[in-house]
This record gives sequence, structure tokens and C-alpha cells, in this order.
Amino acid sequence: MDTKISKLGSGDKPTDCPVWGTDTTFDQEVELITAETEKYQLGRLHKASYGSMISVNSLLNGSFNNYSKLFIEIPFLPYQTGLHIMPNGKYLRAFHKGKWDGIPKRYQEILDYAKKHKLNLHGFSYEMGINENVIDRIEDYIVQIEIPIDG
Repeated sequence: MDTKISKLGSGDKPTDCPVWGTDTTFDQEVELITAETEKYQLGRLHKASYGSMISVNSLLNGSFNNYSKLFIEIPFLPYQTGLHIMPNGKYLRAFHKGKWDGIPKRYQEILDYAKKHKLNLHGFSYEMGINENVIDRIEDYIVQIEIPIDG
């Protein structure tokens, strides 16, 4: 598994895939995500991308576990008040393989990389498990981390 950090080109995040998130409690967000998957007939989340968000400000302050939102990408959903749209543009992307307790170390590596390459991170970090439906051991779990960058 290649765990290098790489920049993404623009256009990787289409504007017609809103990312849903609210300022509610974690339990309320889980209930809302479940309701949205039923509303848009997405089945058991197999047809949707979902994950968690951490503000870049939290990351810069060393709060690597300060998850403030959950999200679900709902393709072809027209914009509605209260929806958070994942910004179109360039992203810094990294992967973490293994237990969740190793993710903070990965975030520090991302911050070090961004500083070294003079990349300005902004908005939120978007974390998505990309293989959770096909693994038997948490050591094989892969998280994709994407953070918007300027330029």
C-alpha cells in the first residue's frame, strides 16, 4: 500500500455532489444520515460515500480527534439551505492503513508536508473509510483523508 501524500488536480470534487453535515450532536447526526439514506433510497450506504470531518483550525491546534461533523455525499441533490458543499478545487490527499489510533500521527505528517511545501490548508478535513465492507481485521482498514488547499 502506497501511503505517500500527494496533491490532487482541480476538478476532483464536482459541485453537484453536496456533502451533508450539521451542527448537531454525534448521535443526532447518525440518525439524520440514516434518514437521508432512506429518503434518497441509497440502501445501506453502499451507494453513498460518507465519513467524518475535522476543521483545519482544529488540526492546526493539534486537535486531531476533534470530529465536528459527519457527512454523506448525495449525488445529484439540488442545493438546499443547510447543506455543506465540499469545495471544488485542489486537495491534499493521504491514506492511513491500520487502527484508528494511528490517524493523529498521519495528520501530523500531513501538516508537516503542507508546511514544507508551503501549502495553505483550509476548511475541513474529510475522512472516508474506503474498504470497510471488505476487511476482516482493523489492521487492514484504509482511511482516505482529503483537505482543500489553495491554488
